Amino acid sequence: MAAQDRELLLAAFERIAQDGEASLDLAALARDLGRPLGEVVTALGGPGGPVAALARHLDAAMLAIDPGDLAAMSVRERLFELIMRRFETLQPFRAGVKRLMRDRRGDPQAALVAMCGLDRVTGWLIDAAAIRARGPLRRLVQLALAAVYARAFRAWLDDESADLAATMAELDKRLEQAERAARWLPGQPPRAAEAA
Repeated sequence: MAAQDRELLLAAFERIAQDGEASLDLAALARDLGRPLGEVVTALGGPGGPVAALARHLDAAMLAIDPGDLAAMSVRERLFELIMRRFETLQPFRAGVKRLMRDRRGDPQAALVAMCGLDRVTGWLIDAAAIRARGPLRRLVQLALAAVYARAFRAWLDDESADLAATMAELDKRLEQAERAARWLPGQPPRAAEAA
């Protein structure tokens, strides 16, 4: 994401943190920042756009890691690195994300949108971590990663530490549990089972 677009995204999430997503006015944001409305809309989209723009920003940051850096890692280490890159990128948006979570509580449509996003994220994680899983096994791995990510995300929401120690500890714990569970998959040798 270009620096100017990131600046717009940060400004949008600052307003979400203050007044909630429903009160976000992109025209007012453009005026206050002295930017053309077309530029703001292109960067952030229409209603609900800032959330989608943040998702794209997080995906890009998570997937920007050099494949060579991942090659020497185990599957569990790759997943840890990829997910922590996502949380570290999310840090500056924390207040807005927390407000979004509070405002969307009990909203089934928002929950559905979030689940679709989680499905996309877990798919990218499988691909980036070079997990060989196809068909029903891929879906099973996605469900396991969704559970891991959801628990780590909850830890991140409450983690006020500068180094995200509580988030890392929760993520490591959940990945270890998933790794142990994967060893019980039928027909999976221990190294292949590590993928799930």
